[in-house]
Amino acid sequence: MVKSIIEGLADYFLQCPLLGDGVFRVDALGSDPVEYALESAITSPILKKYVDGSSIRQYQFNFNSREAYSMDRILAIQNESFYEDLCNWVEEQSVLGKLPEMPKGCEAQKLTVLAPGYMLDATMENAHYQVQLVLQYFKEAPNNVR
Repeated sequence: MVKSIIEGLADYFLQCPLLGDGVFRVDALGSDPVEYALESAITSPILKKYVDGSSIRQYQFNFNSREAYSMDRILAIQNESFYEDLCNWVEEQSVLGKLPEMPKGCEAQKLTVLAPGYMLDATMENAHYQVQLVLQYFKEAPNNVR
C-alpha cells in the first residue's frame, strides 16, 4: 500500500508504456530531454462532505515533460502526438477502472484530463510541456480509517 497520493500517482505513471527511457521525477523537471515529472497543483480538495465525516475529494496535478525541440515540423508533431496518446491512455485506464493505488482510507474513483498537453516554454533545443489532470477519490471519515 502506498503512503501518499503522489506516490500512488508516480507508481501509476511509471506503468505507462509511452514513457520509454526518460527520467521520471516528482516536483523536479531537469533541463535536458527526455524527462518527466509530476507536480501537485493548487485546488480546494473537498468536493462533497458527508455527515459521517467522509468525503469526495480531488487531487489536481500536472504531468510535465522536457522534450527535444526545434522548428522542425516532424519533431513538433511527434511531441504533440505523445501528449495526445498520453491523454488517451489516461482516459482509457480510467474507463477500465485501472486507477492509482491510494493510501489507507482512500479509494480512487476516476482520473480526468483537465487540459491536454501544451507547450509552456521552449528554447531552440528543448521544450517544457504540461498536461493538467485531476484524480477524484473517496476518503473515509478519520475515525473509520483502519
